[in-house]
Amino acid sequence: MKHSFLFALTALFVTACGGGYNPDKDALQQAQKIGDQAYFEISPGVGLMADTVSSVSSGANFEVSFTLEEGGRFRVSTFADSQLKNGIDFVFTRQGTKLFVFSSAQGQTQEWSSLFNSVDATGVLTFTIDVHNNEHPSHILLWKGSKNASMDHRNTLYNSAEDSLDLNYDNSPGNGFGRNWGFKLEKAQLLKAVLSAPQESH
Repeated sequence: MKHSFLFALTALFVTACGGGYNPDKDALQQAQKIGDQAYFEISPGVGLMADTVSSVSSGANFEVSFTLEEGGRFRVSTFADSQLKNGIDFVFTRQGTKLFVFSSAQGQTQEWSSLFNSVDATGVLTFTIDVHNNEHPSHILLWKGSKNASMDHRNTLYNSAEDSLDLNYDNSPGNGFGRNWGFKLEKAQLLKAVLSAPQESH
């Protein structure tokens, strides 16, 4: 009798705690992977990364590796809303071996392509991008290659504090207004996307 009562009590507890719809668990089951990182597909070729930056007014580092077909386009959106809007976008496109690079925020678009003439667009492309969104406008630093300890403001491909005037801009295009980040692929393949603390802090 005692054993029957304990069994019934255990069954009741399991039913109460384990049943029903769990939206968090369901979302995790729908998540897809790029390496160790999870993302959610918003629409074909558009992914919202599962992790977020700590706050809108903060700095973060975004490391991405990708390939581009001829005419391909890869966009990484940072400090954006959940639909990857109202953020700071970085767009990479390929024509032959040449890489074209653009950034946009707050309705303004800048072209940085002349600083990327040494980059061969036909292979795997890896960039490490610091976005200090706690500055106004945001301070952006971009390096070629995977994030490593040797990267600083002296060996960037682009540094908004130093290169903007040479490109005929006052500064970076602006700021983002969200905590999300993600990507859009057109004739492109994303191999790696990692969020971490800023490489260059000041």
